[in-house]
Amino acid sequence: MTDVPTPPMGVVALPTERATGRPNRGARIVASGSILLTTAVAGLVAWQSWASYRLVRDVYSAAPTVTVEQITAAEQRSVWLSWAWVVGLAVSWLAFAAWLWRARVTAARTCDGAHRHRVRWAVLSWLVPVANLWWPQMVVGDVHRASRPTTPARNADLARLKPSLLVTVWWSAFLTAHAVDLVTVFLLADDQTERAFRDIAVATTLSAGLTGAAALAAIVLMGRIDRWQAARPLIR
Repeated sequence: MTDVPTPPMGVVALPTERATGRPNRGARIVASGSILLTTAVAGLVAWQSWASYRLVRDVYSAAPTVTVEQITAAEQRSVWLSWAWVVGLAVSWLAFAAWLWRARVTAARTCDGAHRHRVRWAVLSWLVPVANLWWPQMVVGDVHRASRPTTPARNADLARLKPSLLVTVWWSAFLTAHAVDLVTVFLLADDQTERAFRDIAVATTLSAGLTGAAALAAIVLMGRIDRWQAARPLIR
């Protein structure tokens, strides 16, 4: 049996390996799953919009064959899908905000570069009217810069680092999708003409495509930041 040497009195033996960041893997998995489900619902909304347009087109045709039951069923599906989309969006935001909070904390513990917003704004930035059009992107952008393997842990100037194209794609697709949704709700929803139903179908299809692009970018972004942070040693 080999004797294990003990350090002298008053000397603390330090670990040979430094601790690394611990990303919130659970929040990332929940956020990814809810984002994918919400994207699927957006696709179903687009499908239902085209189905409703075909029903309305039949109503305005010379020899309509659509029944009242078909119209009622289409309206009910539209309502349920709209609520499913709202709930999915809320769950996705909560999970993503929880992940972003942890990612922001870990970024500060692995890199001392100054962020443009404090940790609390990882959540609050989404809730401030008007400012929420760019503040969340700033928070995610700084976390991405601070987490890069090429970013030095000490004395890093995050403002001078190159912005992430992935973050820009994610945020641009996200904002544009919601802008299309707002136009659909406030400008087209009350119009019952055949042309309005066609425009709604086109708008929901565009929104679904943009939502899919934003979802893919967000999932890749979360995975990349988590992987980077798990490999960076803690300095705080």
